[in-house]
Amino acid sequence: MSHYDVLVEGAGPAGATAAYYLAMQGKKVALVDRAKFPREKACGGGLCVHIEEFDHIISNWDDFLESKCLRGIVYGPDFMPVDYVSEKPFFYNIRRLKFDNTLVEYAVEKGATLIEGVAVKDFEVHPDKVVTKLRNGEEITSDVIIGAGGSFDLVSRRIREIENMPMKWRDEDIATALYFEIDVGREYMDSVYGEERISMAHIKYQNLDGYGWSFSKDTVLNVGIGCPRSIIKKIKKDNPKWDERQYLLDYVETLKEQGWFPKEIQVDRKMIAGSNIPVGMGMKCTVGDRMLVIGDAGGFVSPLSGEGLYYALDSGRLAAESLDTLFKERNFDKQSMMLYHNAWSDKWGDDLEWLKVGWHLLMVMPNSLIKYAALDEETKEFFTHMFVGSMPASKIKNKVLALIAKGALKHDFLSHITGQHEKVPPVTN
Repeated sequence: MSHYDVLVEGAGPAGATAAYYLAMQGKKVALVDRAKFPREKACGGGLCVHIEEFDHIISNWDDFLESKCLRGIVYGPDFMPVDYVSEKPFFYNIRRLKFDNTLVEYAVEKGATLIEGVAVKDFEVHPDKVVTKLRNGEEITSDVIIGAGGSFDLVSRRIREIENMPMKWRDEDIATALYFEIDVGREYMDSVYGEERISMAHIKYQNLDGYGWSFSKDTVLNVGIGCPRSIIKKIKKDNPKWDERQYLLDYVETLKEQGWFPKEIQVDRKMIAGSNIPVGMGMKCTVGDRMLVIGDAGGFVSPLSGEGLYYALDSGRLAAESLDTLFKERNFDKQSMMLYHNAWSDKWGDDLEWLKVGWHLLMVMPNSLIKYAALDEETKEFFTHMFVGSMPASKIKNKVLALIAKGALKHDFLSHITGQHEKVPPVTN
């Protein structure tokens, strides 16, 4: 029976990053995943600028970077746009097939042992170790187990059970995302999306909570829609014929009409992939005796945009840093493991809460927000950075309510009284 200091269940960005930093510390790490790499993952493939915190990412851009976004366009339900142009990148585009595989390679290069193509079946926490059983019958012992297996992670379920938390995310705390990627050629991408590699979103497309997106890579477009699972279930209950894949196909037709997608390319249902993303602001407890969860397993995803790659990488790093301290003390009970829970909560717990506030405001009064942001450069910058996840909670907390109240009064209420409506600058591609 093999023994490791840490077993990481799940080799996605969160798990691979935790394994990378732990291996750099000299820890013996097992990185276990049911898939074989490289493997695809349903995702928009966007990285907010916080990713610049990671030296091993920004020093190796050539390994996986597709494009740097210098321009973002966000449309409201009535197709009024916020068009933001930046002198420096505020969004980076990658493709998950290559990005995830590269992060695993980084971890292995530092000394982590990759066990791929086999899932974790179960695990038991003992006073002196964790015994993990794999689907192939193998058993592995470790001092600590890290759950990085996504929304319905095994370690996450164990912590939920111990803490008397709901055993699964509520429907309103899960976003269903559907997407496809298609190569449209560099000539089309350069002529339509430009050197700025425009990234765009349509808020409340067809007036449903959520948004559609089109992210421009190098020669590939990543197109998708995200919507709360509770909304999808309600629509299907009211209209059994409604279909979320057709909803995405309708969105493609809208992109064609606006000139953002090649008219000659046909998209069919077989090209579409999907996933469920937790957007519930994180579990109230993410640790237990000899165990912790990171990434999607802990619910670390922006409730506003659904962006989770930064939180995946950072929770993996914070877990490794916390465990480095705990290994010196050789104490892994829940109270000691709270060092990790407090670390992520102190760093960006408030961000997740205020991004949730931003989500509700955007869904309740999208046209007012879009209208105000489109007419004011300072607010345009604020709105765009808040949406893509690069705006810290302190700035959101201090500005968002005042700016929204001011915008709604100035551009909605007063315009109805005076009859004077300000024109929004047109968007060109």
